[in-house]
Amino acid sequence: MEDDLVPTSLVARVLDRHLRLPASWDDLERREFVDEAAREVAYRVAELADDWSDRAVTEWGRWHWQLPNAEIQAELVRRARRSALIDVLCDVLPTVPVAEFDIGELAPVGGT
Repeated sequence: MEDDLVPTSLVARVLDRHLRLPASWDDLERREFVDEAAREVAYRVAELADDWSDRAVTEWGRWHWQLPNAEIQAELVRRARRSALIDVLCDVLPTVPVAEFDIGELAPVGGT
């Protein structure tokens, strides 16, 4: 998964903060586990966001009888990506409130 879609470092930070890992693991074991889990989460998010953004653009087009311009399409994709990240994190960390995910820094499409 490309870092510009869902930064793996952001996902790793959320997982590192909220996963309960064995106390017997050293820092290297913890880091390896969190990094691998972050890659898997990011991949799931990318797949879901791709599907949801396609649907959002299609539905917007049906509703407005035209295709969205680049700015609107970018916003639809950004919202789909953010929603997909929240959905997957809720699945992976079901006991953590959404407000604690701290994903406000998720960059909009185009890095702006």
